[in-house]
Amino acid sequence: MTIYETICDVNEKLIKKEAIEAKFKQDTINYILNNISGEENMDNMFKSVAIETDRLILRNFTYDDKNEFYSITRDIKLYETLPEDHMYSMDEISEIIDWFISQYNNNSIKNIPKFPLAIILKEGNKLIGNIGIGQYSDDKSKMEIFYFIISEYWNKGYASEAVDVFLKYVKENDLVTSLIGAVVPNNIASIKILLKNGFVKINCKDSHNRDIYKIINK
Repeated sequence: MTIYETICDVNEKLIKKEAIEAKFKQDTINYILNNISGEENMDNMFKSVAIETDRLILRNFTYDDKNEFYSITRDIKLYETLPEDHMYSMDEISEIIDWFISQYNNNSIKNIPKFPLAIILKEGNKLIGNIGIGQYSDDKSKMEIFYFIISEYWNKGYASEAVDVFLKYVKENDLVTSLIGAVVPNNIASIKILLKNGFVKINCKDSHNRDIYKIINK
């Protein structure tokens, strides 16, 4: 073998080594970018949601919902099922909707302070309640499901329909590993919905004297 051939052989090996190293670096970069992109896509999922059933649409709140949300919170019977008895003013409702919308931008797959959705009745395109998950007020390390339907639409299966499809969405997207539901003891309809969806009662009450139910998202 001549010196020239030896040099060529060495150069060829160096070129192959550099090519392998370059490919490894590019593969590493692609892997990182793909994972970052995947997480960003998951984080963006909170900003544009539309979950449909035969009768309902669960979607993000918008600024246009303020008047209608204020209107449905005038329902006195609704407060029989909620821990609070304070009827919000229009200014307070406006702030709540603003805060809801801000959460869509703040939420990430690793941290979901609050993820509320409007429950829309397809017939008439009417806002009839809300549903979502968020950090449990008594223990921020736990996640709870919350929902309500105004009394005009009680006993029609809308709450059950909304909870069922929303829990499927939560499970399919791996949003939580477990959920609790906090219910005032006289809200029998809500208790039945939780039990139907696999929640079990645990022997404790929260600071609002609500019974606690729990489900593991397997």
